[in-house]
Amino acid sequence: MSRKNRSGGGSYKRADHYTRRAKNQGYAARSVFKLEEIQHRTQLLAEGDRAVDLGCFPGSWSRFAREIVTERGRLVGVDFDTPQGVDGVFLEGSVMEIEPAVILEALGGPADVVLSDMAPRTTGDRYADHIRQMALAERALYYATELLRPGGNFVSKVFEGREAQGFTEQVRARFAKVRRIKPKATRGSSVEFFVIGLDRLLPQEE
Repeated sequence: MSRKNRSGGGSYKRADHYTRRAKNQGYAARSVFKLEEIQHRTQLLAEGDRAVDLGCFPGSWSRFAREIVTERGRLVGVDFDTPQGVDGVFLEGSVMEIEPAVILEALGGPADVVLSDMAPRTTGDRYADHIRQMALAERALYYATELLRPGGNFVSKVFEGREAQGFTEQVRARFAKVRRIKPKATRGSSVEFFVIGLDRLLPQEE
């Protein structure tokens, strides 16, 4: 994602196996392989789904999601910049400002999946980075709560820290199944992992 302080993770200049593989396959970022593993392990996305990608730039997650949902599905992305070469509806702006109703209208109905790979631009202050990232994760969960149909799925990046367990419990209260996954494509020095909520509960069940 561009402007990482509102959307995606910090910048890495060193190309590794996953970076080269992403380039060879035409993806904008190595992060696609994190979603690929999550999809393989959880079947998060399905053909025909309405999917929302929060903090979608530069588009690797959006492109992968679009390939799964196919032309039968619908993809809506939110970020300050629009990914290029991805078939979908992209809303330019801050995830902290765009209202769920705007996304819902663009989707044409309730979402089946809400995706978030959002993270702030890291500063080296692990606690401050954690708090800022958790604010983005909380915002993603808010969107999921407002947009998902019963039975829908959710994934959000989380940074390790004291607020992570509380966030996981919030997800657990809204979904029938919750998993924590640290994909193999995650860099060894990274404190990130992903919380996956499967099968959104009806409000009275929460």
